Amino acid sequence: MKNLPSFCFAIFGLFLFTTSCKQAPVGGKLEGSYWTFSSAKFVDQSVKLSNASEITLVFSEGKLNGAAPCNSYFAEYSINGSTISLGDLGVTKRFCDEMEQENAYLSLLSKAQAYSVRGDKLDIFSSNGQLSFFRMKKDKAEAVQFSQGVGRLAAQFPMLESNEALHLHPILRVDNPGNYPFKGNLVDTSFYKYFSADVRDVWTGSGGEVMAVGQYGGFFICRIPGRYVSSDIAIFRVKDNEMQHVETVAWAWCDEGWCNQQDAWLIDTNKDGRTDVVQHYTLNDDSGKLKEERITFLLQDENGNMVLDKSAKLDAGMYKMAKI
Repeated sequence: MKNLPSFCFAIFGLFLFTTSCKQAPVGGKLEGSYWTFSSAKFVDQSVKLSNASEITLVFSEGKLNGAAPCNSYFAEYSINGSTISLGDLGVTKRFCDEMEQENAYLSLLSKAQAYSVRGDKLDIFSSNGQLSFFRMKKDKAEAVQFSQGVGRLAAQFPMLESNEALHLHPILRVDNPGNYPFKGNLVDTSFYKYFSADVRDVWTGSGGEVMAVGQYGGFFICRIPGRYVSSDIAIFRVKDNEMQHVETVAWAWCDEGWCNQQDAWLIDTNKDGRTDVVQHYTLNDDSGKLKEERITFLLQDENGNMVLDKSAKLDAGMYKMAKI
């Protein structure tokens, strides 16, 4: 039998689309969509997958990824009208009892040629059959989005423990930290996209590094670029699938005969289950004489906002600042 030219296979693939389905592929929006596997068909033979509910497919930033019965998979994708093209399909290498089913699924997906999004249903048509999906439930989609997005950043923050309040204080010599307790783990710049734009844009031009210090009381603590490069300490929270800046709580810098320093304590002062912030600020001259001092209390309200409580009477002696 003579070899058929490639365009004949394309025509044959289109024939499969029109004969196995009542409607021709219509394309539709894929970017930012989350899907759960429903069924598969090799031309006219159904393929039963026992873990169908665990097979997922996500389209994000020009890439697709998901979980098959045994492994995770990923590839670049592009669309043109109702056609879809995949780059090389990457797959992790875990073995399980459902390898035959996984291989069948990935065989269809890797040969994808066209697709249709109709409401909450996605059909992907391949040269050797068809895959069908239904739109992922909102709670599961949000969990997947977190785990693949800002959740990857959040996982870099270790849990911090403190018997009382967590005392956060700055550092002046970032190049020689010694036994400084808040060194943190360097955050790769590729993760900056998961921070809110207000701080991300500043960091891009600041020249400092962002260090993931840890999690405490519902906050993510970072050492961020400041006057002396990566010397300020700020708290963040995860909201709307990004790491949002809450407050820069601790910092220090000295210039022309005087020094500023602010320390912070994370503590639930009113025992309402929400973490508040106490801040202690001092201004000293070069002889060490105290020129200015204040202590402030940021109360976390029921909506998670930090509100300055001017009525709070706090004893500065209870919040002794670190010597830096």
